Amino acid sequence: MIHFRAGLLVLFCLYTLCSGASYQYPIQNPFLSTVMGTPEHLWPDLSGPAINEINLKIYHPLATGPIPSAFSNSRRATVRFAWQNRPAPLIFLVAGTGARFNASKVEFLKRVFYRAGFHVVQLSSPTSSDFMVNASNTHLPGISRQDASDLYRLMQASLKRIEQFNQRLVINDIYLAGYSLGALDAAFVGALDDRKEVIGFQRILLINPPVYLERSIQNLDQLTRVKVQGVDDTTELFNRFFDQLAEYFRKNNHLDVDDSLKEVIGREVETMSDGELALLIGVAFRFSIASMVFTADIMNRTGLIVPEGQPITVTESRTPFFHRSMHWNFQQYLERLLLPSLNLHRRQQGDSLLTRKDAFLQSSLPVLERWLKKSKNIGVMHNADDLIIDQEGLSFIYDTFGQRAKIYPYGGHMGNLQFSANVQDMVGFIKTGQFPDA
Repeated sequence: MIHFRAGLLVLFCLYTLCSGASYQYPIQNPFLSTVMGTPEHLWPDLSGPAINEINLKIYHPLATGPIPSAFSNSRRATVRFAWQNRPAPLIFLVAGTGARFNASKVEFLKRVFYRAGFHVVQLSSPTSSDFMVNASNTHLPGISRQDASDLYRLMQASLKRIEQFNQRLVINDIYLAGYSLGALDAAFVGALDDRKEVIGFQRILLINPPVYLERSIQNLDQLTRVKVQGVDDTTELFNRFFDQLAEYFRKNNHLDVDDSLKEVIGREVETMSDGELALLIGVAFRFSIASMVFTADIMNRTGLIVPEGQPITVTESRTPFFHRSMHWNFQQYLERLLLPSLNLHRRQQGDSLLTRKDAFLQSSLPVLERWLKKSKNIGVMHNADDLIIDQEGLSFIYDTFGQRAKIYPYGGHMGNLQFSANVQDMVGFIKTGQFPDA
């Protein structure tokens, strides 16, 4: 059991990149900002005429094999498309861990870039259930190059579907942005497109990406082992948070971590201790892993979560299976589900087998270091006190991106996404390739 203290994670600020004196985001506690986000009165004004948008189903199949009854309500890959009534650039947005294309943060970014004059395509994370079922070749996300390949196929299919939907639509240029794990995905998609030269992204923006994936996962997972001061039985608090997240999942049939956190805490957030907030963040992350494990188990018929031969309908409660999945962390998913399947295929092809260390190295930004340094069209925004990064990760960003990096002194993990100064910076980079004062 870990005893929570202020130094649980290394929190610091690189003042050479962003001076805290000039940055006015009001929440300097990384746990509170991660859960609470940006107060709405500090959001930019995104009002305007109604957005032209539609959910587009991709009729060309992107995944193989039958769809089990548990996912019978999701039989086609789906993206959300918002279009301008004039020629405009288009931007793809990739959601974070476990999130669907209509997650609250993706919706916010859609409004930002739509008001800035872009057509917008919203994409689910490769770790979300709907993507795993309908757009993944293996139904086993977690290897960044593999996930990027799946995303790249979905992007190409989306462009064809958009052309079918509106043949008079004019797209000037194409851009790409992602947040959290979606930012890591976006980097690998950009590197893939640089080789294949099919789409041709004008610019790519990474918002709060993990740098060393294993460390990011370990940082989040250790939050589930925090000992909360004043609470005798942290397990009881863990289970209460789990039950509330499970109820959210039951009502919505998916887990939007951001919205679910807000629903779980209600108005209690400002009265919660740092330990409680840390535990809540850890449980929410573990729940998103549980959803991934549950989906991967059913789609690959491994019997590790749902016994073989036991059918699950779309209306059946998944809570008992999620309780079982909650005992899995990402490393266990990697070792018991992902690597065995991947290595079976590699063995059949005569390729060398992947170890856990190999898998993490191949799914972290440093493997793309040479490309990231030379690609002047890709930038990154991050927070010095983000829960998923450490000093070495921030140093990598500074050394690799230079003036194409903007590091804020605080904001936690994605807590300052909606802050007006951040929004100005993200739109500025996408449009000009530069951050003011970076």
